[in-house]
Amino acid sequence: MIEHARQCLEADSDADPQTIRNASGAELLPLLYARAGAALACGADGVPMLVCEIRHVEAAVVNLQSYGGHESVLCEGHALLERFAVRGKQARTGRTVDGVLRLPRPTPQTPCG
Repeated sequence: MIEHARQCLEADSDADPQTIRNASGAELLPLLYARAGAALACGADGVPMLVCEIRHVEAAVVNLQSYGGHESVLCEGHALLERFAVRGKQARTGRTVDGVLRLPRPTPQTPCG
């Protein structure tokens, strides 16, 4: 989605490269690639993301709407933002270990009843 947003902005905007990078959320990609590798190596079931980083994805979705992004990519972007809203309520405090952001394991849920 971020790459599609960057391509749409580059094609239809006369903004400078840094503005396009910010508006498409592309500055988030290097961080996520590094975290994805670490998460995979640690056996995690997802890639940790800081709540403050969601603004990059929001920017990509808003700008895709403005610059005529592909409908299926927009739908995926909105679905992703909805998942972020739910997960934002379950945010956990991370810590850095040897330069890698680590989150504590979730507390197991006890059955109701």
